[in-house]
This record gives sequence, C-alpha cells and structure tokens, in this order.
Amino acid sequence: MKLKYQMWLLFSLLFIVMGVALYYFIVQAYEERVIEGHKTITINQGATIVERLQGVYPKFPERTAGYLSTYSNRLDVRLLLIDLQGQVRYDSYGQLEAGTKISIPVLKEENSLPRTTFQITSNYGYVQHTLLPLEGTQPVGTYLLMIEDVNILYEDIQSFQRWTLLVIGTAVIIFFILSFGIASLFSRPISQMISEMNKISHHNRSFTFKYNRKDEINDLSVAIEGMVQQLNQYEKRQRQFLSASSHELKTPLATMQLISENLALVRENPEDHEEFVADLMVQIDKMKQMVNQLLDMNRAWDRSLRKEPLEASEIKKHLQKNFQHACENKRIKLDFTLEDVMLHVDHASFFQAIDNIISNAVRYSPSNTMISVTVTKSEKDNVELSIDDEGIGISEEDLPYVFDPFYRTRDASEWSQEGSGLGLALVKQIIEQHGGTITVQSTKGKGTCFLITLCNKNVT
Repeated sequence: MKLKYQMWLLFSLLFIVMGVALYYFIVQAYEERVIEGHKTITINQGATIVERLQGVYPKFPERTAGYLSTYSNRLDVRLLLIDLQGQVRYDSYGQLEAGTKISIPVLKEENSLPRTTFQITSNYGYVQHTLLPLEGTQPVGTYLLMIEDVNILYEDIQSFQRWTLLVIGTAVIIFFILSFGIASLFSRPISQMISEMNKISHHNRSFTFKYNRKDEINDLSVAIEGMVQQLNQYEKRQRQFLSASSHELKTPLATMQLISENLALVRENPEDHEEFVADLMVQIDKMKQMVNQLLDMNRAWDRSLRKEPLEASEIKKHLQKNFQHACENKRIKLDFTLEDVMLHVDHASFFQAIDNIISNAVRYSPSNTMISVTVTKSEKDNVELSIDDEGIGISEEDLPYVFDPFYRTRDASEWSQEGSGLGLALVKQIIEQHGGTITVQSTKGKGTCFLITLCNKNVT
C-alpha cells in the first residue's frame, strides 16, 4: 500500500477513535449534568412540599390531601405518603387505598435521605422516584414519595445524543476527506522524488528535485542529490583512472614489444643482446610495480581498517629498519622529533603510506641532505606528522596535481625513471580512509614538506 493511503487511513482511524471517545465523553457528561440538575430540582420541590405538610399531617387529613393534590397538579407529579415498608397512607391520585403495599427500588436502597432513582418501566417508560422524610410527624417513619414521568427528560438526552453524533459524524466525514488531501500533500514530495530518481540512468545521472521546506524530506533530497553527485564523481574518477592507467600501461608494453621484436636482430651481438634484455627486465619491473600499486589502490577501498594503538616511537623504529641503509648509501640523515602520543591506526596501511612518502624523499633528495620526521599534538588534540626533505622540490604549477593518479612532474621524471605516479595517490587514499588529511608544501630546488593530520578520535 502506498504511503499516501497508509497516512490517509492512519489519520482517519485516529480521528474516528478520537471522535468516538469525544462522543461518549460529551454525551455522558451531558446526561449526568441533566440528571443531576433534575434531581436537585425535584428534591427542592419535595422539600417545599414536606415543609408545607409539617404540622398538618396527620392532624388535618383533609388539608393533607388538599396539599398533595394541589402540588401534584401543579408539578405534574404523583405524591404518596408511605412508610419504609411501602405501605401507602395517602395517594394524590386517589388510586391506592391506605394500607396498600408497594415495592420499588428507591425503598430498598440504603443511601441517605433524601434520595432519588431513575428506572425504565414497561408501561410508563422512564420514571423518577424521589423519597424524602417527613420529620416531626406522628406516627414516626412517614415519607413523601414523588413519582414523576421523565420520558421528556430522556428524549432531550437522546436528542442531544443524535445531534452530537451528527456533528461528530459530519466532522469525521469532513476530516476523512481532508486527511486524504493532507496525506497527498505530505507524500507528494516523496512521489516527486521517486519520479526524479526513476529518471536516473547510466546515461542520465542527475537529480533536479527542489524542496524548500526545512524538514526530513529536505534532508533526504539533499542526501540523494549528494549521493548522485558522488556517483557521478566516482564514475568520472573511474573513467579518468582507466584512461590514465591504460595510457600508462601502453608505454612499457610498447617498449617491451619493440625490444622483443629487435632481440632476434641483436642475438649475434652479445653486448647489445644483454643491454636489450636488461631494458626488457626494467620495463617488466616497472609494469609489475605499476600493476601492484593499481591492485593496492583497488583493494584499499574494500579493505576494512583494523585500528590498533601505535606509539610515535614505533614509527621511528619502522623507518629506521626500512630506510636507514638506503639513507646511509646516499649520505642522507634521517632525523626524528617525536612527542609522546598514541595513534589508533591500521598499522599495515598507515606504514605503507609513510613508506611511500619516505621512499620519494630518499629517491628525490641529493646526497648530504636531511629528511626530518616530526610527530606532534596540535592545539585541538589532533596529531600532526610531517615529513620534510631537502630534495628537488615541486614547482608551484605541479603542486595541485601531485596526488592525482599517474601524475609525475617533469623534474621527477628527469631525476628518476622508477616512479609510476601512483604512490602519492595511494597515500592520500589511505590517509582519508583514516579520517585524516594530507597537504603538501614545496619550493622548487629547496625541498618538500608533507603534513598528515589525524583527527583527535584517533589520538590519545
């Protein structure tokens, strides 16, 4: 069932339940108020009659009968004088003889006097019985019983019930219609979003839905638009990557093909043959390195990080173990400035990123220079790891592109042919997976500084 109809039914059911509850509350309150009001009026009328009969009954039988008949006609109420056993002593209608015994619920109740009850009879419909004591009379124990036809009272109550039911029923019907419009209004943006999303295809990845209200639907539309933009960006990067990788792989393949075609021609010349074979091995190693780095970049996106504590001193031990020999061969000093901090990183991938930076620093630094590794805490309790070298540097024009896959500066290509242009792209990918950032500053001919910043949730 569509969300629109679900909301419509939900709103309608909710209002129906509220309408029924409101109906019973209003009707019950009205009925109780009407009955209590009528009880008060009847008891007050009975108190007036009792007050008039005091001193008259039983001394003056004719006056007693006259009073009862007068008030009975005036109030349209049947008046009886009885005792608690139900024996009649006087009847304003003159239908019951003295001594006749009657049995009605009001005589059997044990509530305090005066008291009144309502009951429905088969012959007269709704009847009210009110019992009041005649104090100061002889014999003791005489009571005034008022019997009143209250069918009009209950007709008024039933009329109010019908009117209330009509009003609430009409309101329910109106709201039932309005709730469909409300449900349609709230669900329309979602339907429009679904329609726009259905238009998204491999050839058309655009989401043009606009929503001006600041609510969850706006958040959803913004999230979908961001997702579509990310997909487009990912596809763009993927195409660029495939284009660049295919282009870069063509060069060693073409070279290998050329060498292979000419190997037969230099077979009789041992020196040329050996040189051709050596060049072929260089191209094979270059291609192998490039393919391995491509696989590393591809696996890095799917690999889940296993973050573990890492002391800054362990970074020093790792770099000394892997690069101290290479640095000594080129007479490059490896210097460390480390604060006592603890990082939470994936050791394998994090060291892979640092190794790529250090290997570039060693490769592109001349002899008798220094590579400085500094680990400090920043003001926001983030950790900053900087790697400074005194190498050939990077020109200002090349700086924005150093993290792009396969990008190599002209100076780097002239200095060393070993690079593939994938190392720094992989470094940036690994650092961003750790929730960090990497920036680079460089001056051509003076050196380069890479600054890695990890947010404080990864630092203790």
